[in-house]
Amino acid sequence: MRISPARLCLSLVLLAAVPSALADTVTWATWNAPSTPGVVTGTIGSVNVTYTGEVAFVNASNTSAYNYFQPTSTYVGGVVGNASTNGGMIAIDGNGTTDTFTFSAPVTGLVLSEVSLGQPGIGTNYTFDSPFSIAACGPNIVYGGGCITQSGNTMIGNEGDGTIVFSGGAITSLSFTTANPEYWNGFTIGLLPQQTAETPEPGTLTLLGTGLLGLAGLARRKFFA
Repeated sequence: MRISPARLCLSLVLLAAVPSALADTVTWATWNAPSTPGVVTGTIGSVNVTYTGEVAFVNASNTSAYNYFQPTSTYVGGVVGNASTNGGMIAIDGNGTTDTFTFSAPVTGLVLSEVSLGQPGIGTNYTFDSPFSIAACGPNIVYGGGCITQSGNTMIGNEGDGTIVFSGGAITSLSFTTANPEYWNGFTIGLLPQQTAETPEPGTLTLLGTGLLGLAGLARRKFFA
């Protein structure tokens, strides 16, 4: 089957508009041991992050702390290509406090992995001030359980585990309010590769326009031949 130049031109344009579906490498937070009650600091690459709010306990990163973010299949999926492995985790009960992450610079592609949210009879939840989607979920290697679920901007778990990705533009902070407390549930955060607005160079635009005009000319000559 022969493809007309006009159809080829349209196909190339459509392919260029389709975003890549490949997973990206997440840079996960490195958490410090807390020195002030209710405050945990850390870094995500070159970005400093401060968590303020409820704290039940903290597992500092890169120490002897157990890595709860297993198995990998529960925490990796969609655009998230890797799970946290440094053992860092902030644990809370979910007692109704509003908790906040603050970043030293605007960030995009914020990711949160959750461990043991709720219990079989207690649907503990976090309601965020930004929209998100569930990238992966399933049972935890220690506590079993299953998938976290979602209702609007609220993440709900009855012994739920998984990873969520926040959508929207660049942010400097993320807050969430908890409900239905339990013994403890834990989380860490990370960042996908940061998105920057790139403007094509004039030479690139000229070459693209010339190519499209050339293909259109071929289609016109074929049509009137």
